Amino acid sequence: MLRQSRQIGWWAVAAFSLVQACSREAPPKQFAARVDQALLTEDEIATAHDSLAYTPQRRREYINDWVNAELLYQEAMRRGLGDDKRVRQQVEDAAKKLIVGALLERELYADENVSDDEIVALHNGGGDAFRLREDVVNVSYALFSDRDAANTCRTRLVSGTLWSLVMAEASRDSLLKSHLVRVATRQFFTQSNLYPAELWKLARTLGKDEVSFVLKTDAGYYLLVSHGVKKQGEIPELDYIRSEIRDRILIERRRTRYDRLLADLRAKHSVEVRLAESDTTSRVQE
Repeated sequence: MLRQSRQIGWWAVAAFSLVQACSREAPPKQFAARVDQALLTEDEIATAHDSLAYTPQRRREYINDWVNAELLYQEAMRRGLGDDKRVRQQVEDAAKKLIVGALLERELYADENVSDDEIVALHNGGGDAFRLREDVVNVSYALFSDRDAANTCRTRLVSGTLWSLVMAEASRDSLLKSHLVRVATRQFFTQSNLYPAELWKLARTLGKDEVSFVLKTDAGYYLLVSHGVKKQGEIPELDYIRSEIRDRILIERRRTRYDRLLADLRAKHSVEVRLAESDTTSRVQE
């Protein structure tokens, strides 16, 4: 009788499990991974990552990381860690930071447009804040694999033809194009990012709009045109620090918005701060 009751119990459990499995909502056809009833969909992957830069290998790594994390999460919940007071407090703190971050993102970063007038005004009135810590050159250069090709372009530059026109002609000329390795037009360089070393030395000796001689290096034959040199301690050209100025304007704008937001919120709410007796600062109440 006991054996029969055990068999009935086993069949009852099996039947109940079967009914439960059949009654569950069928998972969508398009999913990348599943751990029990937890699903990772293709839409979620696309939302989390830029699909244009997401290689198949990175996709596999992401899916594997998701599976591992879901396995650990479900095991942690099975052991009751989801009800642990300390863990729940950490979860609440993390959620609060995320929500506050979303608010600040909306309030502080709503307008990221900076006009040229604002940039020029700060550049003109910035004073010592923008003084250079090292020398900076503004040059155009071309690297050739053949000396004659470099000299052909130099002759055109010395005759008064603009750099942009000379390089455009070189890119269309089948012979010159075959020897043209690299071109940089009106770019700023410091000693640390203009190499080889002899290229930096040559750039600093040229006068404004002066065309260099053809410089032979291990990499090939260089041709330079100087557009100006700024020495350490001088105020650089606007184009050199345009992005820095824009960032400063945005940082100051966000700081002002943050202070205004907190002031508005303090005016709407009752705020009281009670310091510990051991605190040397006097008690403050608001």
